[in-house]
Amino acid sequence: MKESTLLKIALICSVIGVALLFIFSESAEINEKPIGEIDMTNIGEYVKINGAVTNVVDKENVMILTIEQPSKINVVLFKKKPVELKQGNYIEVIGKIDDYEGKPEIIGDKIRVIS
Repeated sequence: MKESTLLKIALICSVIGVALLFIFSESAEINEKPIGEIDMTNIGEYVKINGAVTNVVDKENVMILTIEQPSKINVVLFKKKPVELKQGNYIEVIGKIDDYEGKPEIIGDKIRVIS
C-alpha cells in the first residue's frame, strides 16, 4: 500500500474513534445515590451524592468531610490544589465507594459546592 493511502485510513479511523468516544462518554452517567442506600455491597462503584458538610478535617494533602443527608458518610479528598470547604456548605461529590475499617466511605474524584 502507498504511504498516502495508509495515512488516509489512519486519519479516518482516528476521527471515527474520537467521535465514538464522545458519544459513549455522553451516555455514560454516574447514578445519584442516597447515602442511606450505600453499604458494603457497593464497594468499587462510582456514585454521585449531595449533602451538607457537617464536619471538615483538613490535613496537608487530604481532607476528610462528613456529608449528611438524613444519613452520614465520610468523603476523603486527596488535595491536588487548595480546596475551601466549610461546615454548612451543600456539596455534590462524585467518587468511588471504598471500605475503611468495615464502614463504607467515598474517595472523592470531583466535588462541587452548590451553596
